[in-house]
Amino acid sequence: MLKNLLIVISFICVSFLFCSCTNPDAVLSSNNNYPFAGNWLGSGSDSQGNEFTFAAKVIDMGDGKYRMLVLDKLETKKKPMHVMDGTLIDNEFPHTADQGLYTGSGQLSEDTFTGYYKGPVDGTYTMRRVK
Repeated sequence: MLKNLLIVISFICVSFLFCSCTNPDAVLSSNNNYPFAGNWLGSGSDSQGNEFTFAAKVIDMGDGKYRMLVLDKLETKKKPMHVMDGTLIDNEFPHTADQGLYTGSGQLSEDTFTGYYKGPVDGTYTMRRVK
């Protein structure tokens, strides 16, 4: 009985360790090698006078490259409204979105990101990291 209990406890501990190692948010909390990766909430306005809010999941793709999935909310099963790809260099993130339909850039400053985009509609936005 004690042996079975120890096996179960060991399995649970290893499972928690594995989950924390594969969760990108866990990496963020203990390692600053991926300064842009994580969950963000944002708002902005476009050149037609529309204001909007959104959520974003920023994924580290390696070699300083990131992919930003722009969503209506963080917990959703819907496809992203926009997919932005770029490379973070000296806290500057030039990017393309929607397979080149939009281009833009932004500046990362700790837990805030301020950016712009140009395309069929231009706009600006600000995001804050979700902790």
